[in-house]
Amino acid sequence: MKAQNLSGPDRLLAAWRNLNAQAASDGRVGYEVDQLGRVVDHRRVCPWHQLLVTDMFCQLASQLGPRVAMRQPVSTRSFGIRIADVVWMPEEKWPEIDSDAPLPSVPDLCIEVLGDDNDADQVERKADAYLNSGAQEVIIVGPLGKVEFRGLDGPRASSLFRVTLEPDPMFFAWA
Repeated sequence: MKAQNLSGPDRLLAAWRNLNAQAASDGRVGYEVDQLGRVVDHRRVCPWHQLLVTDMFCQLASQLGPRVAMRQPVSTRSFGIRIADVVWMPEEKWPEIDSDAPLPSVPDLCIEVLGDDNDADQVERKADAYLNSGAQEVIIVGPLGKVEFRGLDGPRASSLFRVTLEPDPMFFAWA
């Protein structure tokens, strides 16, 4: 069955699976698809960005436990299938893992790390989509290391999960 004949979520999943099968065979990073099933240009994977994402992953895992994942595809209600830099949710919420599918719901906590080549508007839209699709909190790490906590009600002074993230200043020496 062709992707365009499927219903919304099934069409998105079919498009995503096709793109990611091609990406895997070409050795490329996975794709994101928008709510219409179109490929979203993904940011260049910079080694410094990946190191900072890994640092945020390690800090989150040390504070909330091992149910943390990096570069996790998630299905949003309004913004398609997106790849979150780091996610966490309690063990009982993790579904049986299907490596050929994104998480069917957005985890409780998502982190997006802005790099110098990230589109801030795109990250804002992703954060809103995560929150409107079930995330309780989104943390955005800015290009200069500023950490912002957000909920459906807007910015927060601190994390709902009592998380503290301290990006290493070495990641921002070039700024």
